[in-house]
Amino acid sequence: MSDEVAGPSVSITCADGKWNKQVSCEPVDCGLPDKYHVHPAVFHFPDGTTYGKKTTFQCKEPAQLVGTNNTLTCMEDGLWSFPEALCELRCPAPPLVPHAVLQTKRCNETGLKVGSLCKYKCRPGYHVTNKPKRRGARRAVHGGMDGLIGCEPVTCGPPPDVFHGAYLCTEGFRFDSTCWISCHGPNHTVRQQPPCKQGPNTNVIRCRKDGNWTGAFHVCPQMKGQCSLPQNLHPNIRVSCRKGYGIGAECDLSCRDPNNNNNNVVILPSNMTSDNILKHHWLNPPKVKSIVCTMGLKWFPHPEVLHCIKGCEVIMGDNYCDAINNRAFCNYDGGDCCQSTRQDQEGDPVPHVL
Repeated sequence: MSDEVAGPSVSITCADGKWNKQVSCEPVDCGLPDKYHVHPAVFHFPDGTTYGKKTTFQCKEPAQLVGTNNTLTCMEDGLWSFPEALCELRCPAPPLVPHAVLQTKRCNETGLKVGSLCKYKCRPGYHVTNKPKRRGARRAVHGGMDGLIGCEPVTCGPPPDVFHGAYLCTEGFRFDSTCWISCHGPNHTVRQQPPCKQGPNTNVIRCRKDGNWTGAFHVCPQMKGQCSLPQNLHPNIRVSCRKGYGIGAECDLSCRDPNNNNNNVVILPSNMTSDNILKHHWLNPPKVKSIVCTMGLKWFPHPEVLHCIKGCEVIMGDNYCDAINNRAFCNYDGGDCCQSTRQDQEGDPVPHVL
């Protein structure tokens, strides 16, 4: 019968009545499993990590256990046994998106693999947020739900300014909304309901699902006359009406300040003036280049809401925050006044307010 035992061996020598070394045997220690051995998982070592000991693992959410045996054994070579189960990242069923239909059938189930693509389609009258020409969108899953999407109503642009105040709409400028102008007698009147009959001569338009109107308004043929000279204009605003004051005529606007050609005509709220607009850096009033004589013989925009404010200096995008441009109206100096949008990320912090 052989006394040989498989495994590491060591020899000792008796010299001068003594053994030349002390020898002891200790169990092989497999240590902690490599983090990629079973990933992502949490291991438990109730009896340690030495030879013959066992460890179990649990998957970290949202990973799920694939297989049934989640036990590893420390082998005599110092390595853990090969796993018979693994943790695999899975995703729950994607959430409902308002005004959209989930078109990928397998995405109605939970446990989707990482990288799965789920396709949504916006319902008629809606388009993908920030993408007016698209109704379909895909959403990838990577252990969670990436790429937030949404559907927003399709809208048509407002009719030309010459018709401002002359029309009514069933649903504003949204998809399938009907807008109309009724022409009766010497002066036009506005019905509270759209005409029963629609045609090229009824002055009725409808917003289509592609964001365009079915037609265009026309000025009522009996509408004659012209707008009076613009009244209540701010003294710093200059008006030039080269084509007269008739319906549809546009008058160009500019600021009178002879020392600054960079000022802009804008629309300000009724409680705001050009003197205190700079103190409200977050305001971004719309610019106005002209006013138009509407079919109702009124100027639009109304002259009383127009003001001249200091424009933006052209020195933008140079990684230096110019105080005069440090406002929303100037996109905060083209981003130079916001640490997150500066091209030179190593620059000193800059203020966000004047």
